[in-house]
This record gives sequence, structure tokens and C-alpha cells, in this order.
Amino acid sequence: MKKLFTLSTILFVVSMAIYLTGCVNYEQKTKLENDGSGTMKIHYWTKASNISSGEVQGFGFTEEKVKANYGSGNTEVSNIKIEEKVVEGDTAKNKHVTFDLKFKDLNKLSEVKGFKKTKSSWKEGKEGMDFEFVLLSDTSSAKTMGASDYKLNYEFEFPTEIISTNGNKSGTSKVEWFKTVGDLKEDIKMTATVKSDKKKCGLFGLELPIIIVVGLSFFYVTRKKFKK
Repeated sequence: MKKLFTLSTILFVVSMAIYLTGCVNYEQKTKLENDGSGTMKIHYWTKASNISSGEVQGFGFTEEKVKANYGSGNTEVSNIKIEEKVVEGDTAKNKHVTFDLKFKDLNKLSEVKGFKKTKSSWKEGKEGMDFEFVLLSDTSSAKTMGASDYKLNYEFEFPTEIISTNGNKSGTSKVEWFKTVGDLKEDIKMTATVKSDKKKCGLFGLELPIIIVVGLSFFYVTRKKFKK
């Protein structure tokens, strides 16, 4: 009987440890510029009772850990705010982390520790600028109890009008994706194509006016010679 009790206790502790691995809500609002640079407002939270070492599933809940996870040569962290709040209808306190992030190149974002489980791309395509942001699958977190209760909300504002996307358009240049930790059983791909703001070259861009000016100048000089 004692052995069964011990085994039950062990199983309960293990199951609770697994349960706590994916219990973080995450919101990210990004404003992207033409050159691939941009800014983010990041907000994540979990129950204060889940936090023992200042970190849960790679998410830092102290200022030092936030800077260590998100600061790099490509990124700059600022306005870190850490606070505890009681959710309406719940007596448990949630610990919230919010901060601003400035990045130089979206294509290099996965090199930052806090984005190591993502892939991002911003490049010129056939119809315009192609954007992709991928949350890599995390089957262990996706299978935990109540995984679908934890939010993964993403918003991207683009520098130009959206042509197509697999997200929810909000206006002409903003897209939103509403996912949960339970969706991480496979890669979550967020894609969009937006109008290119780059100057067109070729005969209908910069070269044609130059050719016209040179041609008119040549015609004018030649005509002047004939008159003499």
C-alpha cells in the first residue's frame, strides 16, 4: 500500500511538472519597416505560483532574464515592466511581463535566445514583399493538460498594403493570428505578401528619363552644328 502511495505521488508530481511546462500566455505586436527592421511590444504572463526560478519554459520573469533572453547585437530591449495581477473571477495572482523590443533585421531574429523556437523571413517575391513568421512545433507543450487555454496572439503591421495572407486582416496593412499552445503540435506558419515599396528600375524606371535627356541633348547639339 505504501509503495502504491509513493508511486501515485511520484506520478502526480511528474504530471504536474509536465503540465507547467507550457502554461504561459504570449502576445506580440510587431511593426515592420521596408528594410526589415522594426519594433515589438511583447507581453506574456502565467500564474505566479508556477514560477520558482524566475523562469518558465524559457520565459524570464525577472528583468535580468528578460534582457538575457531578448537582448543581442540585433535587438534592443527597453521599458521592462514586471507586475502581479489578480485575474477577474480568479483568486490566483498572475505574473505579467511587458517590454519593448527594437530589432535591426527580422531575418536574423531566430539568432536571439528568446526567438530560438521561431523562424522569420522578409524578402522580395514575385508579387511583392513576402513575409513569414513560424512558431516551431513543440509537441510536449501541445499535449499538456489545458494547453488550448493558453493564448499565442500575434499582430504584424506592415509598411505597405497587404496583397494576401493566411491571417486575419485588420485594415489595409495589419494582420492578426490567434493561436494556442495546443496548436504547437505542428509548425504554426504566419504568412503575408504586401506591396513592394522599392523603386522600379529598367526602361520604365530610372533609365528611361536619362535616355530621353541624353537623346534630346544630342539632337540639340547636332541640330546646332547643322545650322552653322
